[in-house]
Amino acid sequence: MAPKAIRLVKEGNKHILIAVFIFFLIGANFLLAYQIPRENFQLILPVYILSFSGMLGLFWKWKGLKNWIGVFIFGLFLRLLLFNVTPPWSEDYARFLWDGEVVLSGENPYEFTPNQWMLNEELDDSTRFFEKSLPLLNSPDYFSVYPPLNQLLFATASFFSNGDIENGIIALRLILLGGEIGVFLLFLRVFRHLAIPARRVIFYWLNPFVIQEIIGNLHFEGLVLFFLLAFIWALTRHNKYLAGTFWGLAVSTKLLPLILLPSLFLFRRTRAHAFFWMGAILAISISFLPLIWEDAWGNFIQTLQLYQGKFEFNASIYYLGREIGYWIEGYNTIYYLTKILSGITFFLILYLSIKHKPQRLIPLIDLWVSVYMLYFLFQPVVHPWYVLPLLGISLFTNRIAPLVWSFSLIFSYQAYGKSPVEESVVWLFLEYALLLIALAWDYFPIFKEKLSESMYFKKFVGSLIVLFFISFWGCEPKEQKDARKIIEEAIEAHGGQESWDDLAEISFRKWTQLLLEDGSIEKETDQLISFSFQPEFSGKVTWIQDSVEHVLSFSNNKTHYSIAGNSIENTDFLASKKKDFDAAYYAFAQPWKLLEEEGSIFISEGIRQTPMGEAAVVRVDYGEGSDIWWYYFDPVSKKMMGNEVQLSDHRSLVENIDFNQVSPFTFYRTRKSYRINEAGEKLYLRADYLYDNFEFKFLN
Repeated sequence: MAPKAIRLVKEGNKHILIAVFIFFLIGANFLLAYQIPRENFQLILPVYILSFSGMLGLFWKWKGLKNWIGVFIFGLFLRLLLFNVTPPWSEDYARFLWDGEVVLSGENPYEFTPNQWMLNEELDDSTRFFEKSLPLLNSPDYFSVYPPLNQLLFATASFFSNGDIENGIIALRLILLGGEIGVFLLFLRVFRHLAIPARRVIFYWLNPFVIQEIIGNLHFEGLVLFFLLAFIWALTRHNKYLAGTFWGLAVSTKLLPLILLPSLFLFRRTRAHAFFWMGAILAISISFLPLIWEDAWGNFIQTLQLYQGKFEFNASIYYLGREIGYWIEGYNTIYYLTKILSGITFFLILYLSIKHKPQRLIPLIDLWVSVYMLYFLFQPVVHPWYVLPLLGISLFTNRIAPLVWSFSLIFSYQAYGKSPVEESVVWLFLEYALLLIALAWDYFPIFKEKLSESMYFKKFVGSLIVLFFISFWGCEPKEQKDARKIIEEAIEAHGGQESWDDLAEISFRKWTQLLLEDGSIEKETDQLISFSFQPEFSGKVTWIQDSVEHVLSFSNNKTHYSIAGNSIENTDFLASKKKDFDAAYYAFAQPWKLLEEEGSIFISEGIRQTPMGEAAVVRVDYGEGSDIWWYYFDPVSKKMMGNEVQLSDHRSLVENIDFNQVSPFTFYRTRKSYRINEAGEKLYLRADYLYDNFEFKFLN
C-alpha cells in the first residue's frame, strides 16, 4: 500500500476514534444528568467510566491541537446540554435559592433557620416560594453556612427567578456558566504565559466530574477556581492589588482558600507588598460586612462548628482516627477527633509552607496542590465537588493525583444507594487506594520508577486485588456495629443481659399524666403492670377509669380486654389495644428490647449535642414506612438518657429524669415527654410518667 494511502487510513481511524470519544462524552453526560438518579450507582459507574474514557481519549488524540475554539465550543455544548435539568445529585440549589429569597425580602439569611422562618409570624414574606421550597431543603434546621458573597449571587439568581424555582435554577446555572467560560479563558491565557501545554485544559473543560458537579448540580466551587486563576493571572501581570482582591473574593465565596494564607505570607511576590494585602483585606471586609448585624456572625460560626463536629462522609484519615477512638473509648469520638485533626492539619500546612517557602509562581501553585490535598485527607466530610479547585490548580503542575481523584470520587455516590445514606468500606477502599497510588507516583520518585517495571507492577496490582477482596468479605457497616456496642454497654449498665434472661416475672406501677398544650390535664391513669416470660411471654395491665376497672392482657398469643368484668370481643378494638400493650412493654423494657427487634437497622451517630446534652446517639430504622427513633445514652454511665421520635405529624422527646435502683436492675423512675420542633426545642410538656413498686422473680 502506498504511503499516502496508509496515511489516509491512519487519519480515517483517528477521526473515527475521535468521533467515538465525542459520542461517549455527549451520551454519558446526558444520561448522568437526565436519566440516572444518584441512587442508581450500578448505572452511574459504567456510564461515568465511559464519559471519563471519552475525555482521556480526546486528550490522547488531540496532541497537536492548536485551534482551541473547537474545544471551547464542544465543552460549552456539553454544559448547555445540561441547561434544563433539575440538579439530579444534590439538593443544595434549594438552599441557595432560599437564602437568595431571604436576602431579597430584606432579612438576614444568617438570623433564622428555614424552619424558624416559617414559624415566625412577624415575617409576612413566607410566600408560596418558601412553602414550595421548604420540603426540598436538606438542612432546614441549620443556619446558612454560605459566605456573604455567595448570598449576593443567590439573591441575584432569586431576583431573576421571580419566585419560580425552575427559573431560579436557570439563573444559578447562567452565573456558573459565566464563571466556567472565564475559567477556560484564564487557563489558556496563563498556560501560554507560563509555557504550559495548553491541552491540559481538556482535563478540566471536558471532565465529566466538572460538568456534572458545576453545571449539573450547581456547586459554586467553580467560581472559587475562577478567582484563584484570576489571582494567578494578576500576578503574571504584576498587579498585586488585583491579585489580592481576587484571592479575597475566593475566600468570600468559600472560606476554604484561607488555608493558602501561610503560603502567601512566605511567597516573595505577596508577603511584603502592601497593595496585595490591601486588596485582600478590602475584598474580605466588604464581603463579610453583613455578618456584623443581628448576631449573624455567631450563627454562621455555630453552623460551621456543627458541620465540623457532627457530619461524616467520604473521609480517609479521619475514619482511621475514628477507629482508634473506638478501640480506646468505645464510642465515636468525632467531637474531640475533629478538633485534634484540625490542629494537626494547621501545623502540617504551616510546616509545608515554611519548608518550601516558594519564590516563584509554579512552586507556589504546586504548594497549593499539596496544601489542598493535605487538608482533604484530614477532613471528616469530603463531598466530591469540594475537590474542584484542587483539580483546576493541579493542571499547572505535573501532579496526577487530583485528576485520578476526579475519577475515583464517583465511588462516593455509592452511599446514596441506600436510605439513610450508608457508605461502603469496599468503595471507600477503592477510592482512596487509587488516590494513594497516584500520590505515591507524584511524591515518591522511587515508587514511580519501580511501578514502571513490569514485574513490580504485576505484584503491586496483585496485592491490591487481594486487599480488595479481604476488605470486601470482611467489611461490616461500622455504624451498625458501633450502635450495637453502645446498646450492649447500656444493657450492662442497666443490669446486664444475663439477669434479664433469668427473669421469670416482673410487676410494677406506672402512673401517667397527659397534658394539653395550655398545661391543663387531659387524662391521668394509675396502672398496675405485670409481665411473665416463662414458659411463654404474657402480661396484664390493670387500672381504674371513671370508677370502673379496665384489664388489658395478652396470653396464648391472644389479646383480651375487659371493662368491669365484661369482655370486649371486637377484633379491630382488640388489635388497637394490642398496640397499647406492646407500647407499654416497649417503653419499660429498654434497653434490652432494642436488640430484640428483628429487621431493625441500628446506626451510631457518635457522640453529639442533643436536647438533653452531650450523648452517644443511636438511630433505629424499623423498616419502610415506620417512624424514625433516636436513642440517647450517657457517654460516661452508659445509661439511657431518653429517646426522640419523628412521627408523621409531630416530633416527641422523652427524657429519663431519674432511675429506680432495684438490684440487680436499674429501671426508669421519672420520665417526661415533650413535643419538640425539628431543631430539638421543647414546645410544651406532653406527659409525666412515674414507675415504682417493682417486684420480680427469677427462674432459679
